[in-house]
Amino acid sequence: MEYDMKKIFASVLLLLAPSIGFAGGHGGLGGHGTGVVTHTESMQGKTGGIVKLTNQDVWIWDNPPEGFPAASNATCNQFIAFGETPQPIGGVVVCRSIDPDGDVTLNNGTFQPDGTVLLTIVAATGKWAPYVGASWIGKTDIQVSETASVYSFTPAN
Repeated sequence: MEYDMKKIFASVLLLLAPSIGFAGGHGGLGGHGTGVVTHTESMQGKTGGIVKLTNQDVWIWDNPPEGFPAASNATCNQFIAFGETPQPIGGVVVCRSIDPDGDVTLNNGTFQPDGTVLLTIVAATGKWAPYVGASWIGKTDIQVSETASVYSFTPAN
């Protein structure tokens, strides 16, 4: 079975753009970001397929704590599974970032049934280290094109 990549790409972006990365903290540390797909790969199996998207993002924090950057860059890889239809059946995302001060965050996330993404910091250094375990819910606010989106994220814990 072959997939119409344009339809798959549109479905994936609408469902997954919120996962285009963000690291952060607790309480009121939310924000918004932009994501641009820079690379796409696909693998075809017998009963489905997997699409991998690599995104370059800019995360902008609404109220960063003192000493935290107002914005940072991230690279995210999304892995989206499809069954026999072009509708996604699930997916995961991994985002990595080194902020302007040189501190590291590594995040992983899962796609939720409502089209949002739950993203959690799983490893961090420097000022981000106390935020390991913090989670956010991300959602697409504007789908600019098939390869670009604007999203927001709010604390989940």
